[in-house]
Amino acid sequence: MPSLTDLLQATPADQIAAVRAGLPACAAATLAEGHGLTPADLAPALGLSPATLTRRLHTGGQLDPTASERLLRLARIAHQAAAAFGNPTRAGAWLIRPHRLLGAAPLTLLDTAHGGHEVERQLLAIEHGLPV
Repeated sequence: MPSLTDLLQATPADQIAAVRAGLPACAAATLAEGHGLTPADLAPALGLSPATLTRRLHTGGQLDPTASERLLRLARIAHQAAAAFGNPTRAGAWLIRPHRLLGAAPLTLLDTAHGGHEVERQLLAIEHGLPV
């Protein structure tokens, strides 16, 4: 299974196939650690309880397709945030801090496609120097 970074560079068909097959739970832990977060921080955005994600991490389990799709969305947005803020740690801090225009911390909105779209819009504004 390719890393999330590799998967973000893959073709849409390969991304869809990976999501359908289920991404490894350890990919969530790797993403979290790379952004100064914990897997428990990511669990709600994946639609999982922290205990369920922890159990899957300890057993080397796979995520179901729904959680896998959310993880891929989270990886894409985390990558975009790292580009906007200059490094992954600052991106992670932005993701967990409440945002005035979003009405919540960006990470808490990533369990839905619409929430992800709104977070991406804010990141685009930040990247292009627009008011946020």
